[in-house]
Amino acid sequence: MPDDETIVAGKTNPPEGVASRRQTLGMMGTAAATSMASTAMPALGAPAAPPFREPTPPPALVPRADLVNVLEYESQARRMLGPAKVAPILGSDRTVTDRITLRPRMNIPTRDLDLTMTLFGDQHFTPIIVGPMADQKRFHPDGEIATARGASAAKAAMVVSSDASVPLATIAQAVTTPLWLQVYAKGPKVKDVLAEASAAKAKAVIVTVNAGTSASGPATPASERIDWAAVDAVVKDTALPVIVKGITRPQDAKEAVARGARGVVVSNYRGGNAAALAGTLLLVAPVVQAIGDQIPVLVDGSFRRGTDILKALGFGARGVLIGRPVMWGLAAYGADGVQSVVEMLQTELARYMCMCGRPSLAAVDPSVLRVHAPLLQTRNNRG
Repeated sequence: MPDDETIVAGKTNPPEGVASRRQTLGMMGTAAATSMASTAMPALGAPAAPPFREPTPPPALVPRADLVNVLEYESQARRMLGPAKVAPILGSDRTVTDRITLRPRMNIPTRDLDLTMTLFGDQHFTPIIVGPMADQKRFHPDGEIATARGASAAKAAMVVSSDASVPLATIAQAVTTPLWLQVYAKGPKVKDVLAEASAAKAKAVIVTVNAGTSASGPATPASERIDWAAVDAVVKDTALPVIVKGITRPQDAKEAVARGARGVVVSNYRGGNAAALAGTLLLVAPVVQAIGDQIPVLVDGSFRRGTDILKALGFGARGVLIGRPVMWGLAAYGADGVQSVVEMLQTELARYMCMCGRPSLAAVDPSVLRVHAPLLQTRNNRG
């Protein structure tokens, strides 16, 4: 006898409210047919539908408000970009930087703290400038536009690379702070790029050259040394102030002054060798001593904290260019990340100027620094 039916008056009927097996199977067949119809095989010759895959969720980032220093932005950029994409903005060697400490001062009024500086007729909110980085859409879909907005929100000037992923004219519309352009001394179509800079109302041009020596190595081959003829051409082809970037030797700084440069950037970055940036701080003072206050000396290389920036100012630099940390903020949080990185460095610089009893940039001098004796020995041991 069927296990789900009863016999009533010679007929087999299910109890009230209970479906028979036949009815159940019928309902199952209907449901199966409906399901098969919704996932029916494509007609002969039609491409098969791709299998369904759950979308990959975006990486979970720490809220910006929870980050306590700039180095934490690097880990967020790693999480967002992955190992391959983040590689170009990683790397630094703090061997030298961490061997230089600051001397605190007490009982000096710092309530009226002033971090402003003037360069080429523009007043800058602080001596922190967003440095040039090429093709920023590698790190964020909005690229240089987001960087311009973030830098402007933080009241920082921005240097745009001539290898930008967004037209200079478009970037100029997004920025409200001084805009500079970076070009290469031997780059193609330099005249055209300089014309674009003028049209975009850029305030200065940084021309990148190769310096003559490394901070810890032999002289650079002659083929890679500064091409002063190329620098001369840039000075001739633009009315904008020209800043020579890549200076490491006092004599090169003097030559830059003689050839009409309006500023120099002490920079030891060559060929992707981020470790070479470690000794950049020690190159600032000799360059400043060589050219005095004839033209401003700026510097870039491995600045990760406000204390690093104060050390550069103590050696005589007028300002610093920040590159990779800004890209960490861009990669992880877009324009807001750029703003946060710059503002964090500004705040740290202000805090440590107060702790050292320096209420203005003019009050910062070498006496704020202590260079520890093992420094040179440590670098020699590293080769």
